[in-house]
Amino acid sequence: ARCLQALGAAMLSANSPAILTKSFPSTQRGQALGMQATMTYLGLTVGPSLGGWLTDQFSWRAVFLINLPVGLIALLLSIRFIRRDQPSQIKEPFDWQGALLFMAGLVALLLGLNQGHNWGWTSPIILGLLAASLYFLGLFVRRERRIDSPMLDFSLFRHRLFSAAIAAAVLNYICVYSILFLMPFYLIQARGFTPSMAGRLLSVEPLVMAVVAPISGTLSDRIGVRLPSTLGMGILALGLYLLSRLGAGSSSAAIAGALSVCGLGIGAFISPNNSALLGSAPFNRQGIAAGLLATARNVGMVLGVGLSGAIFTTLIAHYGNVPGAEYRAIPPSLLVAAGVALLGMSISLLRGDTNSNSNH
Repeated sequence: ARCLQALGAAMLSANSPAILTKSFPSTQRGQALGMQATMTYLGLTVGPSLGGWLTDQFSWRAVFLINLPVGLIALLLSIRFIRRDQPSQIKEPFDWQGALLFMAGLVALLLGLNQGHNWGWTSPIILGLLAASLYFLGLFVRRERRIDSPMLDFSLFRHRLFSAAIAAAVLNYICVYSILFLMPFYLIQARGFTPSMAGRLLSVEPLVMAVVAPISGTLSDRIGVRLPSTLGMGILALGLYLLSRLGAGSSSAAIAGALSVCGLGIGAFISPNNSALLGSAPFNRQGIAAGLLATARNVGMVLGVGLSGAIFTTLIAHYGNVPGAEYRAIPPSLLVAAGVALLGMSISLLRGDTNSNSNH
């Protein structure tokens, strides 16, 4: 069932930015993508609090059932309003072998990172999984460079702005999903908040993102993408540091404040970076570029959950049943994520001051 959900989500996330990019002139690209980000973050704002309330009042099943009418409405609106796109005259076969190699590499990597604390980081099975991940991903890169119709078009990475935008996006999503993975442990298990209270606190971050994203996107249309995206990653690093300083007695206001800083940084970064990525891709490769953006998000999710989970669970196992083990395990995980954000800030700063309105 989760695989079916993933199929639908992949189709949505890969095509939505391309539809927007083709529907608006380049001078409004940042604004359009900012509005898309706003809608996304409004959904993320409602989701945790509504999901927590439904879980408290009914059961976890209600979280899935509520999406049936929402999905049906979205389907009807899509049929009514999304314009039919003319298919490309160039027929390119889908690279099934490349897709399988890519999936095998990511699955092996995630399983190795997820189970390292249980099976031992130097155990043969963990080392074998990590080696298999490198092997499959290496075969994937080798194949994609040699075939005529690759799943991942590496020719796009010859453009400096595109490569930097992809790298920064991956690092940003590592931070985003580290927060999503770690904060429920802090709020529910360590602090004892109810799911609905934890959901309300977690809604603060996407709410701030929803406000900031369109402003940052519109600003990037005027001044370029480097300044807002660099500033955004720097603010995110600060927010992650503030989260790492939370303890057993931190107030709800302090938690919400730290999450707000993270939301401010993410919202300031996402729209300009996405605009830079899509603006640097040729027009006939907009769908591929949007797919790569979705891939960057999913790779960031895998690495963010895997990395933060590996650090967190390893430290929990190290501390054992010591009271307050969660408090001691979460800060190092968040500090590593803050370091990742600083790396993303450096990449955004060094990418060059290319205006997002260019298109090839």
